[in-house]
This record gives sequence, C-alpha cells and structure tokens, in this order.
Amino acid sequence: MAKRELTERERQGLENFKRMVRLLDLKRRAYFAKKCPKFTVRVSTVQFNHLMLLRAVLPCNLSRVMTVTGLTSAGASLFVEKLVSSGVLTREVDPRDRRNIIISATPAAKETFRLIDEGLNELIEGYFTQCGCTPEELATLERAGTIVCSKFDDPV
Repeated sequence: MAKRELTERERQGLENFKRMVRLLDLKRRAYFAKKCPKFTVRVSTVQFNHLMLLRAVLPCNLSRVMTVTGLTSAGASLFVEKLVSSGVLTREVDPRDRRNIIISATPAAKETFRLIDEGLNELIEGYFTQCGCTPEELATLERAGTIVCSKFDDPV
C-alpha cells in the first residue's frame, strides 16, 4: 500500500494524539520513579526507556533487542549485560539453536512490569473518572484506542 501524505488539517488533528502519548509517557515515568525506587536505582532512565520498549517482545534474542531499541550490536550487548548484572534480565542458550541466546525478564522484573501496568491503569482510569468524562466521551476514547492499537499492534 502506497504511503500518502497527511493534509495540514489531518496533521493538526493528530496534535492532541501526540500530546496524549507524551503525557502518558511522562505519567508512566513519574509513577515508575515514585512506586519502584529500588528498581529505579538499578536502571537508568535510558535503560528504562529501552526496557519498556523491549518488554513487549520478551523473551527474544539480541537481534530483536537491536531492532526494537535501535541500538547497535555493541550497544545492545552492553545494555543487556548491564541489565543482566542488575538482576533485571537473564540470558540463556536457546535449546533449539545453541548459537542463539534468549534474553528474558527475571521474575522480579516481570512483577515490576505488572505493578507498573496495574498502577498506571488505576492512575489513568482515575483521571477520567475524576475529570467527569461522560459515557459518550469514554466510548470515543475506546474507539480511538481500538484504531490506534489496530495500527500499531506489532511492536516492531
């Protein structure tokens, strides 16, 4: 399918969506820093950003880490090594192909991811109930979310 250019009106219409994405990311980071201070000490902001991208495709191999994060081979190796030594990720040999190394989240990291998601869900739902969204507005958000998720469902 050929890529089409957005009209100026469409581009302006996406401004709220782009702002929403940035605000949600800001809230996610603030929640993470507040609720998971021990994890924050072990993981830098840059590593956290890469980890949040990566968690959707774990377990995976180093090639996938490079694709998802945009890191070079050396950068991805260093990133994984730091998080392995911090107890966030694990590495193991793929039993089907001994040349392939599988990278996974530790049980503690998986629990941290779950807590982050759970807390953010409560935070976001709280915003919409506190600001008095109508059922129609919530239905509009649901439809918009369905469209966005259908377009971006494959993380990379």
